[in-house]
Amino acid sequence: MRVILGLAILGMLTAARPPDKGFTDITQESGVGEGIARHLSDFPKVWLSGLSLVDLGGEGALDLHVGSHSGPAAPAAMFRNDGKGHFTYLDPKMSIPRGPRPTDPLPYPGGEIRLAWDINGDGKLDLLCSWQDGGGALYLNEGRPDAWSFRRSGDFLDPFSRGVAIGDLDGDGFVDYLAGSDHSDKVALHLGRKGGGFEKGPSIPALLESGPIAVDLHGNGRLDLLVSQRGYNPTRRLILRNDGGLKFTPVTREAGLDENGGSIHGVGDLNGDGFPDLICLEGQKVVLYFNDGKGHFTAHPDAVTGTERAKNKPHATNWGGAVVTDLDNDGIPDILINGKHFFWILRGTGNGTFTYANDTWGIPDEAWSAVDEGFCFGDVNGDGMLDLVTCAKGPAGKEKGVTLFRNDLPRRHWLRVRLRGQAGNRAAAGAQIRITAAGQPEKLLGYEPVAIWGRQSFHSYYGTALTERHFGLGDRERVDVSVTFHPSGKRLERKSIQADTTITLEEDQ
Repeated sequence: MRVILGLAILGMLTAARPPDKGFTDITQESGVGEGIARHLSDFPKVWLSGLSLVDLGGEGALDLHVGSHSGPAAPAAMFRNDGKGHFTYLDPKMSIPRGPRPTDPLPYPGGEIRLAWDINGDGKLDLLCSWQDGGGALYLNEGRPDAWSFRRSGDFLDPFSRGVAIGDLDGDGFVDYLAGSDHSDKVALHLGRKGGGFEKGPSIPALLESGPIAVDLHGNGRLDLLVSQRGYNPTRRLILRNDGGLKFTPVTREAGLDENGGSIHGVGDLNGDGFPDLICLEGQKVVLYFNDGKGHFTAHPDAVTGTERAKNKPHATNWGGAVVTDLDNDGIPDILINGKHFFWILRGTGNGTFTYANDTWGIPDEAWSAVDEGFCFGDVNGDGMLDLVTCAKGPAGKEKGVTLFRNDLPRRHWLRVRLRGQAGNRAAAGAQIRITAAGQPEKLLGYEPVAIWGRQSFHSYYGTALTERHFGLGDRERVDVSVTFHPSGKRLERKSIQADTTITLEEDQ
């Protein structure tokens, strides 16, 4: 009887034990809360729009840029990270003219960050920013760690777009720039040229307000395009196969998708087989499509569970996007997906299955956003865990504000891989990273195709001058790493890499 009673009590205690701690709201203690309140007080007409974690000073710490859609009179807000997760609000210096035309150097760009990458290969992070709905500017980073300075570039062609990407589409070794058009059913292509800069190339037939993603779906060394129509209901999507010579063929139905069935929200290896899969929104349902390695996809409509618990559901239009990363470092990829008024975390449970985790990890699933600026992520305090910044209700409960969540999940091992490509593609766009068990090349632990694209928010864990990707390792203390650069095909390997470190691989090595 005593044994039975003891087991019963133990069972009650076990059942009552709280779940593993997830994410902790540190908005106030981090300094972000006070800074946002001050910014909204100084600029009451500001429309906060777009969250980006970007290393503007090049010191290795992710700073926080909170974009503004309100124009020059109501600027973006900028917070400098001390490297330990404490942020200091920076004076926007409103005496300096702003907008798409002024060229005076700024302490940091205004507007909304659409894409962050080192465009000129000088080792500093440059920013493509939009201004309201009608224009934009590319800001070149001319600063030092102790003195930030950004100047508008006058050489960039048609920089403004709601959806942008980079990738070497013609395989000449110079990265190209793609911009979805707000006014036509084309993707504008700007070809990278030797010595720097771009020249206008042939437009690619696509969809109105396209959001392009460049990634090799077919395993042939050429970057294909994933395109979705942004902001419309019903939504549309295209898979454009790269046939070489800047010729792209629509193969959506051939690839296994209905063009009119929804949107392609993101891409990544979801089931650990080393091929890029697709994350789609179809109505209010997240549907995963697995790649057979040859560019044909099969839908797994029951791969995502638990979303009935969500309070906020996906909007019917194609706002937002999705990324694949590992929040809990267990070695199984997770999905972060957002859109108009919602933000979901889908925790990977293995073999390409995922479950809704906002409620168990303590993250609200409402993004207090107008469209797609609902979140960004990165390691803000240097502890090896990926933290979250979400768009939330403002201090007065009406305007938009910001919440910073520290990742307090149980600690597991991790690895970060930084890449430097050759001149012409320093961002290493199109490269493929593989993590395998130490001494067991056949045992794939992680794979990521380096797709560099943006829509105002979720891209920002790419926000360092060197392209960086994060991999959870679970309990593994050592792994092997290989990288295949694009388009050269050069392959670099590193053996028995210690966990909980960041390594850098350079194509010129």
